[in-house]
Amino acid sequence: MALTDFNEYVERLSENRASDFLMSGSMSRVGRLTAIFNLFTPAPATPTTSIVTNKDSLQSIDPIPAVSTGRLTFLGGRFSFIPTSTGGGGAAGIMIDLLNISGGLSGTVTTPQTTNLPTAALTRYTSGEGVMAGIVIFTQVGATSTSIQVSYTNQAGATGRTSTATTVGGTNFRENNIFIPIPLQAGDTGVRSIESVTLASSTGGGGNFGVCLYKPLAMISFERTTGQAPLDAVSSGCIIGSLCEIHPDACLTFLGNGTIAALTMGGSVILTEA
Repeated sequence: MALTDFNEYVERLSENRASDFLMSGSMSRVGRLTAIFNLFTPAPATPTTSIVTNKDSLQSIDPIPAVSTGRLTFLGGRFSFIPTSTGGGGAAGIMIDLLNISGGLSGTVTTPQTTNLPTAALTRYTSGEGVMAGIVIFTQVGATSTSIQVSYTNQAGATGRTSTATTVGGTNFRENNIFIPIPLQAGDTGVRSIESVTLASSTGGGGNFGVCLYKPLAMISFERTTGQAPLDAVSSGCIIGSLCEIHPDACLTFLGNGTIAALTMGGSVILTEA
């Protein structure tokens, strides 16, 4: 980060090179991650293959500033979680670079599913180091809780790796737009591709879900969900990952959750060229 002193940082922050976003609906469940990008307007279509996402994708906040140096840096922004009913509480967002996403998987098939897999080749963070995997529920799956595992290639190029089993289906793990992070096999620090997905048993309803690969960039926390919070890399203390580098073609977007129901997230991300 080529900022020589605090005054230059303040000057860059005041340039207000902002990328905006606003959900068109509310969070799926209290305490569960929501794929906020599915609720942007216009809404992204449910993928019918594994697609590469970038700054022009509907899942991305808009617009990502053009750069001449090939490097953007996250300085902070103005964020708000807006409750649709009265009440306090807390909320958090995770800023990510969404690298690819697919759909078409079923909550009732218990053999290894390969529909729209393997995932599209990475065009950013191509080594897979630090790249994580997640499940995205597009259409609600069944009410029976089960576990899910994925077979993937790790950051070292080792194939046939198996994720730790994690819950899918049932209350809090089946609703539209729920996002479920996938824990990797012990010792792995990233993912290059996902080859298949396997349910331990049926959820009792097919629905439609898919997988994605993403790079976590920053975590943003709020003590209350009312009003707009201006946060920056120095003074607020509410951002883990401030001053992180943003790829100029990033599909920059958010996951979110809250301690009260029916929250809508919106705001502006302030970037600078470095």
